[in-house]
Amino acid sequence: MKRASVAAAAALVVMGAAPAKGPPPPVANYWMDVTTTSGFGAGMAGGGAQPDMAQVMAMLSGRGGGVGHTIDLRLASKTKAPAAASADHWIPPALQMGLSLPLVTPARPAAEPRADGLPAQWQQPKGRMLIYWGCGEHVTAGQPTVIDFAKMVAGKMPPGMAAMASAARVVSGPYNAPGFGKWPNDRDSRAVPATGSLIGAHRIAGNYSPEIAFSLGAGQDFMGGLNLTEAGTLPSGAARLAWQAVPNATGYALAMFGANPNGDMIMWSSAKTAGMATLDYLAPAEVKRLIGTGAVLPPSTNQCVLPAEVAAAVPTGMITMIGYGPEANFSDDPKAPKWTAKVRYKTTASLMRGMQGMMGSAGMGQAEAMPPPQVQPQQPRRKRKRSLLGDIIEGATGIPTGQ
Repeated sequence: MKRASVAAAAALVVMGAAPAKGPPPPVANYWMDVTTTSGFGAGMAGGGAQPDMAQVMAMLSGRGGGVGHTIDLRLASKTKAPAAASADHWIPPALQMGLSLPLVTPARPAAEPRADGLPAQWQQPKGRMLIYWGCGEHVTAGQPTVIDFAKMVAGKMPPGMAAMASAARVVSGPYNAPGFGKWPNDRDSRAVPATGSLIGAHRIAGNYSPEIAFSLGAGQDFMGGLNLTEAGTLPSGAARLAWQAVPNATGYALAMFGANPNGDMIMWSSAKTAGMATLDYLAPAEVKRLIGTGAVLPPSTNQCVLPAEVAAAVPTGMITMIGYGPEANFSDDPKAPKWTAKVRYKTTASLMRGMQGMMGSAGMGQAEAMPPPQVQPQQPRRKRKRSLLGDIIEGATGIPTGQ
């Protein structure tokens, strides 16, 4: 009897020591990604109307195309719609896009990203890749890092390559769920008006999700444009890159992609080491950490010198840039939410090196005064075969490359 009492007491102790169960996960999660694009990407990402030559040259130099705004909406719910799925994002009047945006369920669920971070249709590249890094008139010792794809074991990635590919394909919220809807989509891919604003009340309602409601206020609208430009060349050949500081940016990162006459792929980043920062949405806390490691430039920075060795290797490379933005998080109950909503912000810019000089020599300075091309609808991303360089460029800039 005594042994039974001891055993019972021990069981009670064990039961008492067991961790209490936390609240169940939310029924629905909503992601709202907000992008500002200036320079080349602002005029070319939408497709559609063909800009004239002067406008193309201005956009390539980063001086044309104006500033474009895009939003990406994804609703994922654990509840499957009882009949035909239906959901809408009811928007504030200031956005100038009517009453709501339809969140359409794709006919085919999108494939989940690969665990190794590589593109779904990854193919072994050929040739070599030369990787440079750092802002300054000259590169530091030990550059470039050379990756010879011919010497790689099939299916194996050299150090750093997986992270680099992942930088080009960052997941923007959920890909699919029992109940899932997104915008833009095949039914509605309207362009966001240049003067549209996100400020005001937002409500998401559908037949497979609890109703979601939140408001965006001051400091939670589209970020400002970076207006990245090539601001001159030093006697050494190094190029000075300058941009307009954005008040609510948490940090900046730049990268250049191109190829030399030998066919080698060339990559450069503004990081202090060979580890390239992800050129996509990052949480403010992560950006702060990366500033500490030197992978991201502080928000007080407004210029970076492209080293002479890199400028000489790729005179017409594509330079891309991101200004990381804030985040806003909402839920119906902080302790046991039925739904959560996350709003993420970024501002991006891109330019093609050497275009500004070509404009001047060709007498095309008037392009700056020309109106930007007609704003085109946001296009849903479609899968297609592509190269690693194409993946990296499109992932960093949002510009469809077709590569």
